[in-house]
Amino acid sequence: MRNFRFVLLLLLPASLLFGQVSKTFQLLEPGIFDRGGLVGNAVTDLLYGSGSLYVGTGFGISISPNQGESWQSYTPADYGFKGGVSAMTLGPDGTLWIATAYDTTVQEGETLQIGGGLRYLAPGATEWGFISQPVDAVTDTAGGMKPTTTRVQNVTFDVAVTDSQVWIATFGGGLRVSEDRGATWRVVTTDGQPFDVLNAAYGLNHRGFAVITDTSGTIWVGSVQGISRSTDRGDSWERFTYTNQSEPISGNWVIGLFHNPYDNSIWATTLRSTEADEFNAISRTGNQGQSWDIMLAEELSDGTFPRAVAFYDSAVYVATEKGIFKSIDDGANWFLMPPIRDAVSGEGLYTTTFYSVATSPAPGPEHRFWAGSLDGLGATANSGYDWTVYRSFVSTRSERQDPAVYAYPNPFSPTQTDRPCRFQFDVDGAGTARVEVYNFAMEKVVTLSAEIGSLAVAGNDRSIAWDGRDSNGRLLDNGVYFFRADVDGQVNWGKVVIIN
Repeated sequence: MRNFRFVLLLLLPASLLFGQVSKTFQLLEPGIFDRGGLVGNAVTDLLYGSGSLYVGTGFGISISPNQGESWQSYTPADYGFKGGVSAMTLGPDGTLWIATAYDTTVQEGETLQIGGGLRYLAPGATEWGFISQPVDAVTDTAGGMKPTTTRVQNVTFDVAVTDSQVWIATFGGGLRVSEDRGATWRVVTTDGQPFDVLNAAYGLNHRGFAVITDTSGTIWVGSVQGISRSTDRGDSWERFTYTNQSEPISGNWVIGLFHNPYDNSIWATTLRSTEADEFNAISRTGNQGQSWDIMLAEELSDGTFPRAVAFYDSAVYVATEKGIFKSIDDGANWFLMPPIRDAVSGEGLYTTTFYSVATSPAPGPEHRFWAGSLDGLGATANSGYDWTVYRSFVSTRSERQDPAVYAYPNPFSPTQTDRPCRFQFDVDGAGTARVEVYNFAMEKVVTLSAEIGSLAVAGNDRSIAWDGRDSNGRLLDNGVYFFRADVDGQVNWGKVVIIN
């Protein structure tokens, strides 16, 4: 699974994300959710398996074995080198596999992604294994192959693991397979052409974005030129494109593939590639790719990207840039889920763009649904009527008491509408909190306030979100702003910098 693609460059450097990273492991009372336990707020990948939820972020991975009551987090310092999670999966033996990626500046004003390789953690292990990002030698030109000799733009966007094979889909390195746990790799092309990602005729098919294996062992691959399927461990392939079937996929750019064991169907996030009449939608097959049903075409007709799909029996969830679409009848009908606001703390995810979704068991008849955004993680066990919101922040109560109130991210860019500025603080009991923001001339520009609810369930850590606008709704200019925070009569001053 993966959804790091197109997100990495949106993540600000760690120096600008003050308050975003917390590595603590906190076990609360049973039934109490650790809302501040994530390692990072940009949740680009979600996976539930082996009784645990795995949350991939730009700062590492957080794992909860108890539906969000507690978290164990790993950062690059734990799994080695640097990079956020660009893909993750669980192997048949329960081993956790992650791929990492990070930014590099190649010249002034130009930043590109670098593949950071693979890490794996076996069940019960404490040390991570490492596999460097596969690259080719300059002399790897047999049969007309054009080697990929650099890790720049050679990012692993997806990984799939079987009993004997590890598959990775990379943008610059194509589709690769290892049969010796990453010691050696072999480039695989599903069209029989020599590997060449820049070839004008077929190179788009060599740019890998998605790879999965279903319960039968069939391998499915998504590229910028369609979907490929192999039932013989990758020795031969059948291809499905927008132009080679009577009931085809909606578009050739396939950024995600997902298997629903409930009915053995394959779902794909299919986008417009090079043909003018391709379009963004969800493409689904129930007959091993022989025909495809198209879903959400009208909802995504303005170019909106679908990002990820998750299932619980016949319930289907699709993460998009317009919110989360849900179907309870295997895609026959859809509705948009309500905004995510924590039912107890009032914390919200102030975005309509979601990158990852997952489901996990819950007391019947419902199940638990998880949604990841660049602003944190939301969960509901009753179809969105009540949410629990999880984020990463430095607690002013348990981790750092000075200052008593701080703003993050700081500097803050209001143009990033899916990531508001938050004023973080803690409270001793129910009450009110008020934040006044002033410009450099000490003129008040806006007043924010919130009622503090139950501490027994939501804990002592709270925040007030701000979109960077004044009381008239005008986006504030660049500069330094002061804030005065009054939390139940305790007043604290601070500064926040706006950079648009």
